[in-house]
Amino acid sequence: MKTLFFEVLNTLVRLTHFETEGARLIRDELNMRIPLEELANQFRKEWEDRYNVLMSKGVYRSLRQLARETMISLLRKYSLSLSPAELDYFGNALSSLVVETSELYPDVIDAINALSQMNVPMYILTNLDNDIAKKILLRNNLLRYFKGVVSSDLTKTGKPAVKIFQAALNRAGVSPNDALIVSGLVEDVIGAKFLDLKVVFVRRVDVQLPVKPFYEITTLSQLPEIINKINQ
Repeated sequence: MKTLFFEVLNTLVRLTHFETEGARLIRDELNMRIPLEELANQFRKEWEDRYNVLMSKGVYRSLRQLARETMISLLRKYSLSLSPAELDYFGNALSSLVVETSELYPDVIDAINALSQMNVPMYILTNLDNDIAKKILLRNNLLRYFKGVVSSDLTKTGKPAVKIFQAALNRAGVSPNDALIVSGLVEDVIGAKFLDLKVVFVRRVDVQLPVKPFYEITTLSQLPEIINKINQ
């Protein structure tokens, strides 16, 4: 029986209007006279640039720290700066927005239900902070299906670093042979290769994959059938 490790983002949920709502919060709180769309685009760019640099270096940052660093580089563009307390406020506020703007993909409930009825052990393995991941799952009525959450803030390392995958295997008490990573993130496909972990890549967004995953699916409804096949 394979144990499944699910990513949250681009797999179970997508963030709807996160950049716009983040920009709105920043603009309103700081009284900035900038078109919302311009600020949202700049916010998205700074967020993605920071995340990609961290990922390429295998450096860990909590979501709140990522939000703080994004704020620093974003406001530098507008010749603004914040005190540490203000940065903490935005770190928390933007992290809460990740929860509030999360929306389940329409195929999730049926697939997770089916896997649960098959008694497939399921865990969450995510670069999100533990409390953020749990709040997203709670908000979408999914937490009860998972035996545990392995997150980058608890392991102090983020995907694609080997250490977070190793921590997940240790938590579940399984070997790489008995595990499957289910994710729509490129960093899972990259990181899992180091441990010969098999990845079921969920193509939620159009991205280039540097290595070929074990399986590629377009909807989670294909997953129970794949698991049945593997377990036979």
